[in-house]
Order: sequence, then structure tokens, then C-alpha cells
Amino acid sequence: MKIIKTVKNLKLKTKSAVTVGVFDGVHTGHLSLINVVKKEAAAIHGKSILVTFSGHPDRYFSKNTELKLIKKHSHNIEIIEKHGIDICVLLDISKVSRVEPENFVKDILCGKLNMKSIVAGSDFVFGRGGRGNVALLKKMSKELGFSVKIVPDKMVDGYKVSSTIIREKLAQGDIKLVNKMLGRPYTIDGEVIEGRHIGRDIGFPTANIKIKYEEIPARGVWAVAVDYNGHRYTGAANIGFAPTLKQEKAALIEVFIFDFDSVIYGKKLKVEFLEHIRDEKKFKNKDALIAKINQDINYIRRKYKKAPKGSKTI
Repeated sequence: MKIIKTVKNLKLKTKSAVTVGVFDGVHTGHLSLINVVKKEAAAIHGKSILVTFSGHPDRYFSKNTELKLIKKHSHNIEIIEKHGIDICVLLDISKVSRVEPENFVKDILCGKLNMKSIVAGSDFVFGRGGRGNVALLKKMSKELGFSVKIVPDKMVDGYKVSSTIIREKLAQGDIKLVNKMLGRPYTIDGEVIEGRHIGRDIGFPTANIKIKYEEIPARGVWAVAVDYNGHRYTGAANIGFAPTLKQEKAALIEVFIFDFDSVIYGKKLKVEFLEHIRDEKKFKNKDALIAKINQDINYIRRKYKKAPKGSKTI
């Protein structure tokens, strides 16, 4: 996949089919768009192009500065590449958000990318103030000579698949629905950093994971599968502030890997979230915390005797 980071001096000669969006998390709805745009490109003997952005439009259109992404941007690009798009165009959202929708279509999509087909969802909006929509695309298609292909909404368990719903369900700990919407297990990977060894002191040495993702699953205790060095382990993870013993200022991911006793500071782990066991809680004392941790571990060991076989988590 060719990645283009500026269209300033670009003028493609090859015809193209284009889809445009944030593609945060690259869920099954996004994959429907990708599959159709590839078919459209093949039909016109052109290139499939996915246009995405360096930031999230809601931060500019609605000033939602609290919005957090499901996955870091580079991870989304990696997933997109796996699904066979020819060209990925990365646009600076702070600049594109000021472009009038008519100019975005005429000057960038048609003028720069030689678009002959655009693939979008029914609620697609674009351009300054989010004024551009499907109706505008259909109107301009007659003037500029491109086709408009609208892809039906993807539904899962009565919900329309969207990054917004996935963020909400992640925060609620509904990992089964999240995985259905993503079409793959939700995972986090990161580097193991040295902590304060409090877990080891109470009999549960944990790997503290440094992550770069903006969004992490619900706080509390999780059953997890851990991939490290070609092996897969079952474990228990805590996401939160460790209020009983640590009282962290920033949320932390700590993973107790079952039947594992290696020093892995600086190493990379991939953690797959299997089940949200309970919310984070402050206990009266250390003994009460230890008793509850043992209860959580026994439950996870019984239910997940063997870590589920690794699947495609990209």
C-alpha cells in the first residue's frame, strides 16, 4: 500500500475509487466500505484509495476535546494495509476541516485523486462545518462525472456498528459486543515498564504496561490472554488507579501472568481482553485485597484453563 501524506503537488493519472473517513479501530462497518471500494476500483480498472485524517473531525467540528481514539493512528493504518487498499491518503484534519465541501470534492477528490467513484455510508459528512453529505455528493456527481455508491449500515446485535458505540461498549466492559463489531479480538500491546513492586510484595508480580493508545477498556479486573515471545498465557489484568495500595495518579494496566516468572522489563506484550470480571474497588486493608485477588484468579483459572488460541488480532 502506498501512503501519501500530502496532495499539494499530486495529480493522479490513474482513475480511482475512493472512500473517506476516520476509520478509528477499523471495524466491520469500515471493512464493508473497504471491500466495496476495492470492487469499484477493479470495475473501472483503477486504484482503490482510502482517505483518512491525522486527527478526529469531532475535535474540530464539535470541539469535543475529550474524545479518545480506540486505537493509535499507526495501528489503524496497519489494519487498512492488511485489507488490500492500493493507496492511503493521510490528510491534516486541522486544514481539511476548513475546506468547503464543494472544494473538497472538486479540488481534492476529483482534481488530485482523479476519483471516478466514491463509496460512503448513508450518514457520511465532510468539509467545513460538516456541511457536505450524500445529497451533495449525488448532486456534484452529475457535474463532475463520478458515481456514488452508498453502503448499507452494518448491524450487530441490534446496534449500528460505529466507532462511537465501540468506545461506549469498551468503557462498559462489553468486550463480546466490541469484538463482534471489530470482527477480531480487541487487544492492547505495549512495553513492560518497571513499577513499584507492590504486586510482587503481596504475591502477585505484575507486568506494568506502557501504552500509547488514547482509549483503554473499562477500569477494573479482567481475564486476559497474553502473547509474549511466541507463547500464549492466561492472566488477570487490572486497569485503573490501584486505590488500595498504590493510589496512582494516572490509569495503569497491570497484568499478572499465570505460571510465568521471567523478568521482561522493556519487552513487548500483547494483551487480549477476554472478560470484564469486576469494577475497581478500594478495600479496607491489604488482606481483604489479597483475598479478592485470589478469588478473581481462581475464577479465571477455572473458566480459562488454557488461554484461547491466538487469532488474527490485527
